[in-house]
Parts: sequence; C-alpha cells; structure tokens
Amino acid sequence: MLKTLSCLALVALLAGQANAAFVVPDSTAAPFEDWSRGAADSVYAEWDSFSVAYDAPGNAPDVGASPSSGSPSGADAVLTGLEPSVFVVSSGNIYSFSAPPAFSLSTPGHGYGGGYNTRVAAQIGVQGNPLDSGSLLLTYNDGSADVTATPDYLLNRGLDGAKTEWLAVWDIAGYNPAATQIDFMASGSSMSLDTLAVDTFTQTGAFTALPANVPEPAAAALAVLGCVLLRGRRRVIG
Repeated sequence: MLKTLSCLALVALLAGQANAAFVVPDSTAAPFEDWSRGAADSVYAEWDSFSVAYDAPGNAPDVGASPSSGSPSGADAVLTGLEPSVFVVSSGNIYSFSAPPAFSLSTPGHGYGGGYNTRVAAQIGVQGNPLDSGSLLLTYNDGSADVTATPDYLLNRGLDGAKTEWLAVWDIAGYNPAATQIDFMASGSSMSLDTLAVDTFTQTGAFTALPANVPEPAAAALAVLGCVLLRGRRRVIG
C-alpha cells in the first residue's frame, strides 16, 4: 500500500512538471520563496516576442518589467542574438536552420556591493532542438574581477504546448553586482527562442535553500511507467 501511495505521489508531481509554465515569484513557489515580483530590491524583465535577431540594439522586454523606470530598471534589460544566421520568424521567435542560435541577456542590478546575497533566476522557453544546458553561464563583476558561474539549480520543466521550458538559478553569496549577464545557446540548429524571463533579488539574509532537481522528462516517463508496471504486478500476484 505504501509503495502504491508513493507511486501516486510521484505521478502527481511529474504530471505537474509535464505541463509547465513560467513561475511567477510569489514568496511561495520555489525558488522564489524569499520575494514576490515587484518587491523592493528585485528586478524583473520578460519577453514573448522579439524584433532584433542579431547584434545591437537587441531586444527590450515586451511583456513586463519592474521597476519600470529609474535605476535599476527591468526595462533596461536586453536580449541580444550572437549568431549571425538567426532571423525573426512571423511568430516573433528567433530561429536559425543553419547554426545553433546563441544569446546574451544583460540585466541591470542594484550594485549594493558586499554584504548582500543575490539570487538570479532565468526562465527560457524554446521550440525545436533543445537548449544546450551546458552553455548556461552567469557573468558578473564582484568589484575586483569578472566571475563566471554555472547554475546552482537547473531544471528542464518539460513541455508547455510545443515549447520546452527551462529554469536556471544562480546564487551569488555576499555580493550584489551592478549588472549580470546570462549566456546560452541551442544544442543544434533549428531551435527557436520563444519566451524568456529573468528575476533577480537581493537581501542581507540567507536565501531559502534551492530544491533538489526532479527527473528530466524522459526519466520522469520511465518512473511513471515503473509505477504502472508495479501496480499491474501487484494485481497479478495479489
């Protein structure tokens, strides 16, 4: 009975991951337990449609931004295409059929410096070929040198319609930079960038610990299949 309940709980968790949508910081959902979007000391920017495929001036957020003005302002965040072969399709996505699309996302920060902890979260929606998860890098200046880091937490959140969504989170301990840069690229050609959101927050206290990664969609499907087979086996035996 306990194994059956455990399987049902796992199926419920994975079913939620299989129909993903961007997470809105609400002081509840991980990894946003410590702030809500729009709170003081936070920055937010989001894109659903792009107009500049390659190089400057890049793309300003079109869905929303906060703070909407002043410094820092989420409206000053910029998504720039780095691969010359990319172009904007009729849906507003950025796409290339001849090379892996690559991007750089620049987001302004408060620049408080030492004594603050900072969490940076990027949500990326793509269609076609998947994102190269190994390409996700955060770069910032810690007051003396540039620092580049891989995500502290990375989750393939599965499908939202035809789109696959990723959540990447970085924690910067003891420092709040004046700006951050996130670089990422496709695993191959024929990937289109569909949607993008970035949220940052800084505080003097420690952040809530990041959650453990859940299985990727393929592993999740195998886990669900295992539960089904287990239930079938129990019926035959019992």
